[in-house]
Amino acid sequence: MSEKIIAVLGPTNTGKTFFAVQEMLKYQNGIIGFPLRLLARENYESVGKEIGKSKVALITGEEKIIPKTAKYFFCTVESMPSETSFEFLAIDEIQLASNPERGYLFTEKLINFKGSKKTLFLGSNSILNILKKVFPKIIIYHRPRLSELNYYGYKNLSRVPPRSAIIAFSQIEVYEIAEKLKKFKGGVSVVTGALSPEARNAQVSIFENQEVDYIVATDAIGLGLNLQIKYVFFTSLVKFDGVRKRYLTYDEVAQIAGRAGRYINNGYFGITQNLKAMNEELISFVQNYKYNEIEKIFWRNSDLNFNSIGELLKSIKKKPKVNYLILKKNAPDFNYLNILISDQNLQKKINNQNDVRLLWDICRVPDYTKSLDEFHSALLTKIANFLLEKKLVPEKWVEIELKKIRSVTENISIINLKLTQIRTWSYISNKNFWMENSEVNKKKIKKIENFLSNRLHSCLIQKFVDDSIRNPRKFISSSKTELVTINKKKDLLINNKKIGFVRGLYFIFIDENYLRNKKRNN
Repeated sequence: MSEKIIAVLGPTNTGKTFFAVQEMLKYQNGIIGFPLRLLARENYESVGKEIGKSKVALITGEEKIIPKTAKYFFCTVESMPSETSFEFLAIDEIQLASNPERGYLFTEKLINFKGSKKTLFLGSNSILNILKKVFPKIIIYHRPRLSELNYYGYKNLSRVPPRSAIIAFSQIEVYEIAEKLKKFKGGVSVVTGALSPEARNAQVSIFENQEVDYIVATDAIGLGLNLQIKYVFFTSLVKFDGVRKRYLTYDEVAQIAGRAGRYINNGYFGITQNLKAMNEELISFVQNYKYNEIEKIFWRNSDLNFNSIGELLKSIKKKPKVNYLILKKNAPDFNYLNILISDQNLQKKINNQNDVRLLWDICRVPDYTKSLDEFHSALLTKIANFLLEKKLVPEKWVEIELKKIRSVTENISIINLKLTQIRTWSYISNKNFWMENSEVNKKKIKKIENFLSNRLHSCLIQKFVDDSIRNPRKFISSSKTELVTINKKKDLLINNKKIGFVRGLYFIFIDENYLRNKKRNN
């Protein structure tokens, strides 16, 4: 059977990913690359339940679960193994090849990775002409959206309807909005890209199980996370992309808005908070599933020369030969390489091709904390010195570093930071032959991540979900139940929580001033 290269293109909620998974299961083996580890994990879990965990594998930077009998692999795009051949290969959200930050990684897979019998690219119609340039004989299938998507207008945060997702563009904004929604609505779940899979799944479950009716999320929600969302509300159309603040593109807005409405259920998108208006052109673009054609995608040479540091630098900076490829400059790994080779003591330890290759591999350790380059490069320098001199990262040093991360805290921001730090250590522990007692340390690191995930979920619940609505089905499902009540003592209650009392014809609300005056009078 000859190899087929196929693209399945369309807007959100067309069933593209579901189609790809079902196609893969028709083959003896297969692999799918996803844009997020949460998506890879979600599909790994789903298919594992369907056909058995012994037949599926999960590979991300921080996690590798590969049973000996695994036939179907679910990976992040960055982690797709190049040394293994598969009958079926698919890449999800392939239009991200045009993303300035990660696009070159998708382009590498687009050009260099193929299934022996079928290759499938999933994504937006915007990537169509690029795919035709790369593969003139590619077969294209267009899939329509399964439900309608309509504009809902502006709503105050206190009036957003149930089953809504509110989109913010920083962790601080996410928590600020979640705090407000707790006051207005009683509870909310929080989803950000920084959450571990365990914490993310726990937060999603309270929304999916209708323990809360609202979710606050970053724009990462736009990359295919499947939730029962009916409304998506934007708080801004500006984001910081790691380099600068910029407006979202129309396509990005459409991708995020498209999370509203799943399967045949219609969805709605709107605006809230300080975003008071959305222009008619953008509304029409989203409602009518339009797209802007991608003219160029990012690229970086993947055929690197490790004969020397100089040859490596030269091969990384090699320019593309076709005009629809843009050379990716100043990627993080390239920047770290330049920082590390400026260390004269470290340079002296690089003696051969294997050392150069190892140094490059060290520079590719991601900085999940998004801290200043100097902090992450200091960690990489330490690891490079260990590996080039002692050949292994010593267990004693690892234990000291892990002890700092494992220390207990109730501060949500600090727990988030610790989770990003442990993600880096998970990545390092999954590199073969880098660490003393690597298998033991993998288990330690996973145990710490689970501990932090559980603590984060508990803290998020405690901070953003009112105790009185932990089981909201009691009142949500009953149209007869009054959410606002007055008891015999004339206390004013919302969801059984006292917020004030009645005096004659007046409602007196309990706030900080009331409590301060009462304490002073007593």
